[in-house]
Amino acid sequence: MSIIKAQSLREKTDQELLDQMMIEKKSIFDSIMKSATGESVKAHQKRDGKRLIARISTILRERQVRRELDKRIVELTQKSQGASPNFEKMAQRAVRPQIGRVRFRGAGALPPADRACVALAEARRVRAAVDRKDVGETK
Repeated sequence: MSIIKAQSLREKTDQELLDQMMIEKKSIFDSIMKSATGESVKAHQKRDGKRLIARISTILRERQVRRELDKRIVELTQKSQGASPNFEKMAQRAVRPQIGRVRFRGAGALPPADRACVALAEARRVRAAVDRKDVGETK
């Protein structure tokens, strides 16, 4: 069994990855059962199978996080309409929001549109951090 790289896994669709994960889980189970009955099993095959399952799980989770962040960004973009210019500028830069630096007089709570701008900036920053090109990602 050769080691499958994450690059080749990223080219597959979600369903293909799930199918491959089930095959690997079955092969690991079979090797565990063989070793329990006394047959000889190569330990590196079980280890490689577990690592492949971890790689597949990671890729699927990354894709799920990206889809969730994209949905959240669309929702927050609509909610942040009518925010103050300082907050709109912060949301456009997609950097970590610095609420402590913005001073307000009067009310201690932010208006809903400004809060949405802060959340939008944070969501865009996280989305930029997890941005990766997946050939097999389906939308």
